[in-house]
Amino acid sequence: MDRFEFETERLFIRNYKRADLEDFIEVTSQPEIQPTTYGIPVPYTKKYAKKWMKFVRENIRMKQAFEFAVFLKENRAYIGNVGLINVSFLHNHADISYYIDKDMWNRGFATEAAAVMMDFGFEKLGLYKISGLCMRSNPASKRVMEKLGMKFEGTMRGELLKKGKYYDLDRYSILKEEYYRQ
Repeated sequence: MDRFEFETERLFIRNYKRADLEDFIEVTSQPEIQPTTYGIPVPYTKKYAKKWMKFVRENIRMKQAFEFAVFLKENRAYIGNVGLINVSFLHNHADISYYIDKDMWNRGFATEAAAVMMDFGFEKLGLYKISGLCMRSNPASKRVMEKLGMKFEGTMRGELLKKGKYYDLDRYSILKEEYYRQ
């Protein structure tokens, strides 16, 4: 269960490969993406990217997180990342995570990729709850979670320290029965 491939109408999603490194760094380093995420360091170095890809492979092997590369189906261009992180089989829950190349924003790609992870989480991993966190200052991420049917749970005030400044994080979630009622 270490190799994964998913397809949608417009996207191809799969495990990261070493050949993805340069494209991954280029997208992840976009100055428009870094301020909207809570887990991407600045600057995003090649050394860090290699370490992160190894970390992702190990997390999949250990079934602790499942993060994947997102490509346009039409030309196999790398456009972002999607996954389920902080997976707990003890409590059957995980957090959804995603970001998309700034040049691909406002086209529904994040929602399309994240919907694949919702199916994967509930159908294949047997999760009961999928949650998501976003910086309060990131309305686009909130819209993605709302489109997925997730409900606002609350704001965690001053939860994130990034570049010397504290940020609020908004938490959303959906339960398995809510997902299947949509």
